[in-house]
Amino acid sequence: MIHAPRSVASLVPALSLVVLSACRDGETETTRAIAIVPSPLAAAGCTGPDQVFTAPQTPSQVALAVLDIGPTSQVCAAGDSETLFATGDQAQVVALDVSGGAPVETELVAAGTIAALLNTLGVTSPPELGGIAVLDADTLLVIEMTSNTILSVDRTTPDTVELWAGLPSETPGFADGPAVTATADCPLGFARFGFTTPTALCPTGTTGGSVYVADPANHALRLVSGGCVTTVCGLGAPQSLDGTLGIAGFDTPVGISTRCAGALLVVEAGGNKLRELGFTSGSFGVSGSVTTLAGDGTEATTQGDGEAAQLAAPVSVLSTSEGDVYWLDSATGILRRMSGAADSVDCPLAVDCASAIADFTPGGVLSLSQTPAGALYVLDADADTLFRVTP
Repeated sequence: MIHAPRSVASLVPALSLVVLSACRDGETETTRAIAIVPSPLAAAGCTGPDQVFTAPQTPSQVALAVLDIGPTSQVCAAGDSETLFATGDQAQVVALDVSGGAPVETELVAAGTIAALLNTLGVTSPPELGGIAVLDADTLLVIEMTSNTILSVDRTTPDTVELWAGLPSETPGFADGPAVTATADCPLGFARFGFTTPTALCPTGTTGGSVYVADPANHALRLVSGGCVTTVCGLGAPQSLDGTLGIAGFDTPVGISTRCAGALLVVEAGGNKLRELGFTSGSFGVSGSVTTLAGDGTEATTQGDGEAAQLAAPVSVLSTSEGDVYWLDSATGILRRMSGAADSVDCPLAVDCASAIADFTPGGVLSLSQTPAGALYVLDADADTLFRVTP
């Protein structure tokens, strides 16, 4: 079933981030941290326990019957059950119940459904789905790369898809404005995105719903809230710079998640870094800053503490409930971890990073997810395989 675009005016903005472009430096006695609340349904951060590895450790393949993995397929986990959601070839969407042994697969969107929707929106090229996330108990969000839009998928009624955010266009754009239709708070313009590579969505648990979007072609972090799309941070060009939100920049951000402490994590495939965004509220309103947690900008998979470590086109970051951070070095196909007070970065499936070999396809399209019980999964699109890493 294909629906016309719906209004998202019922969403309430979590933060007044539309005014963040001019942030003040320094702090006052009235400054306080603002927590970005992890979504209890989305498993978009602060999910599951830290992993226990026995290096060297080899991931196991998960047998699939319904999901047809495509060249840009991605996976995410629900935050309230042992369920995965994955995008497949020809814009298929499948739910996988992994609470037992073999997954129980349910097709939510069949191949061809989204192509038919795009045709009604004036986009005739074949669809390609990238990132996927759980918005709430009823809805998934998927990034449609051909039209540079975000679509909603009904979790209970098969083949029910709607336009959720963005002006459908095969030409990437970079503009803030209404997510779909004009509202009182967001009356003018059309929101545009640049989804030129598989990227990520991060719904939060803030009342009313807010979704952060890694926008790789525009080298920016975007926010969809209250029916509006705004740019939180990013200069529109590949500049990996720390600082306040008005001057900080990214180089091809493709992974985003939350931490239990309430900050946002972003990995840059172009900048080869793990970054953190924190927000504060003070006498001058809401402000924030971006700092680098790991990586010196060199593309390599080496261990070390913080910026002394090196990352190789990192993608698909997540944080556990106990504080560890995981991602995939897509250039080398190696799972990475940052842990401890010193932010030590290693290669947990290997004895050390120097001896690590590719666990997944080097240079491939990879995504990482963890279920609430602590099962870690990697979808390797180039290998047409879903892997269970641990336990």
